[in-house]
Amino acid sequence: MEQFTIPLKTFDLALLPAGARTPGSPEFREEVDAFFQQQFSDLGANGVVTVTPDEISVGWITPEFNPVDAAIAKLDRGQLREGAQLLELIRARTPDSPDVLYNLGVALSELGEFPRAIAVLRRLVEIDPDHLPGRVSLGVALGRSGNETEAVEVLTQALELAPDDVWAQKNLGGILFRLGRVAEARVHLETAVDLAPCDAQTWYILGETRLATGDGVSARDALNLARAIDPDGPIRDRAEAALNCLADSELPRNADGVNPEALKAMIAALKRLRSLTPEAAKQLTLQAALLGQNGLRFEDPVPRHRIEGISEPLIALEVACLIHAGVQTISPGAETGFPLSSEFLEAQRQVFPADGNSPSTPSCA
Repeated sequence: MEQFTIPLKTFDLALLPAGARTPGSPEFREEVDAFFQQQFSDLGANGVVTVTPDEISVGWITPEFNPVDAAIAKLDRGQLREGAQLLELIRARTPDSPDVLYNLGVALSELGEFPRAIAVLRRLVEIDPDHLPGRVSLGVALGRSGNETEAVEVLTQALELAPDDVWAQKNLGGILFRLGRVAEARVHLETAVDLAPCDAQTWYILGETRLATGDGVSARDALNLARAIDPDGPIRDRAEAALNCLADSELPRNADGVNPEALKAMIAALKRLRSLTPEAAKQLTLQAALLGQNGLRFEDPVPRHRIEGISEPLIALEVACLIHAGVQTISPGAETGFPLSSEFLEAQRQVFPADGNSPSTPSCA
């Protein structure tokens, strides 16, 4: 039997029921035993658990059982906390195993336990300075914890070891962008999309970076790619919001900060919604929003968008105004992704002149 022992204080109490988190109590000992026995059962092994006032001893009695592989299997299943606890147990026996340190550090980082993750990954890099995944993971954990300056240093060192490491290029670009070092960020992100052209998140960050450098045309291309690669995920929504802001930024505005065409479309939208019952107005807004999911190019003057109940096709700007007006009518102040607040307020003033306190709409920064 292979035996592992860890100090009681290193056991993750979050793995236990709320009423069994007092070390030394009968409930604590019972639940610790139940936790490890469950891990054995899940992984096809048998084991023995002993809880003393100072430590936990765990022994595996299945000869072919590999505890490191078993812990990594837990991580692969998304059971990060359980896998991390098994790795902590193994680490007490083999404190300088690069495999254990790397997987434990990554798991802790994904759990948001950055101080512990950073300490583990620092130790890994000390032991094995050429451990590229460990060095990149350390940079990522540092960046997530708010220590961007050291994160840049660590990721730069990683790229000196492997210039074609896409994870290092992507994360370094993202951190540099957060630091306002936009031109440098763009170089790394352009490299990252060359290395991994199907990564939606990288295309999205690159789109924002291109936009920040004033390159609206290529920013739109990157954001459209991000949306296409992740059509059903969160990147799509973020890319659409950025595209809407980009489209709005290209709308010419008069001295009052209002685009005349957008104002005209917003007035028409408010009048149309006002003529309907509340339920019909909601349905019309929903239909328009479904069209908006495919992206709206404000500069496109062709009326190509058809909505049930409206006989004539609409241009993209008219659809956007209908969405914005509908959402604001239903839920004043809600975010729509369309920064058309000036036009909405002016349209309300003209359509509802008796209402002098119209709700405002958030705008893109």
